[in-house]
Amino acid sequence: QLVFFGLSNQLVVSFKEENTVAFKHLFLKGYSGTDEDDYSCSIYTQQDAYDSIFYVINQYRNLKNISLGTLGYEHEESGLKICKQQYKRGTMLPTNDTLSID
Repeated sequence: QLVFFGLSNQLVVSFKEENTVAFKHLFLKGYSGTDEDDYSCSIYTQQDAYDSIFYVINQYRNLKNISLGTLGYEHEESGLKICKQQYKRGTMLPTNDTLSID
């Protein structure tokens, strides 16, 4: 049973690692294939952030055309939704670690 558990665990780890590499190549703009401390890209400006987000959206939209096997999370209306919320103020009470966000 220990051998079977080890082999099963190895398959799960390999699956995760291989999918992580595939997703990095597909969705990270300018990904070179080498990671330094598990960080593969840097964003320095607001425009860099927008470019990276739009790159992910475009890659997701073209996923059926660029990948061998497609993964989809499409719903009836659209395949990808981005939610953005902003708050004006937030405070934390250090005495009991509670957050107050307007």
